[in-house]
Amino acid sequence: MVLYLKNLCLTEKSRIFNPQPRQAPERWQKFIETSSSMSKNANPNWYKLIKFLKGKGTITTGLTIPYIFGVYEILGQPFSNIEELINHILKYPIDKYPLIQKCPVIQQDVLMVEKKEYCNKYEKAIKFENANRDNILFISPNTALGKTLDNLYSNLTALYSNPIERKHYSWDNKEKSWKKFSDEEIETILSLK
Repeated sequence: MVLYLKNLCLTEKSRIFNPQPRQAPERWQKFIETSSSMSKNANPNWYKLIKFLKGKGTITTGLTIPYIFGVYEILGQPFSNIEELINHILKYPIDKYPLIQKCPVIQQDVLMVEKKEYCNKYEKAIKFENANRDNILFISPNTALGKTLDNLYSNLTALYSNPIERKHYSWDNKEKSWKKFSDEEIETILSLK
């Protein structure tokens, strides 16, 4: 077996490690991209924000789809559409499972998380598994978002494209309308950097 190493440096040590082999450069680039995008913490920003806001008592269940969309825009990592956002949620496994359900308080679809051992109670939920088979997105039966990923994308787009296009990411439950992020919300989002 022959390994072709780029930037090989010989030392007195009996072991040589070069993390950039010429073999399979695509896999190396994918590793670099994944490592740098998740370097601060292995958990995605949407999950960190849910944990933080639930801990503060600001939210009781989860974050709306427009809110998450806006969070990533503020952080300089915008999604081009809701399909890209859902695929991002599926891509990165966390210690819990993501679940989209209709929040009984605000009557909007929210992304929340549930402990993996409690997900058995969602027997009637629709489940979407990622390609690596290490993450499942649950869709609660209390929503009518569809039974396929394509239906999920199109139904969420139909529901939330208007506030997203207007950059009204935050739901005001008193006014029953979408509004722009407040200065306090932006400050909280920026603290994730």
